[in-house]
Amino acid sequence: MAKKLKDEIKTFLDNNTELKEKIKQIENIEKVYTCMPNKILKGIKQIDIKDNNIIIKTNTPSWKQEIYFLKKEIMKKIDKNFRNYKDLKITIL
Repeated sequence: MAKKLKDEIKTFLDNNTELKEKIKQIENIEKVYTCMPNKILKGIKQIDIKDNNIIIKTNTPSWKQEIYFLKKEIMKKIDKNFRNYKDLKITIL
């Protein structure tokens, strides 16, 4: 009997916890990207989230300085949109 692909994918993801956690982490990273001001998105190479530390990797040192100036604004937006981050720290590399 044919099964629906959507249901099979859902059961596969429910059974595979590592993959489920990785998908959740990717979704959180995408949410953090939405909190970034549009003018600095082209200077961001990568964003990682580990514990309550957001690591922002930049293209050049000048972008690092620019993002550092906007750090408080970014933290306020993240805190406003995601209340689950306690003691949030942002590291800019």
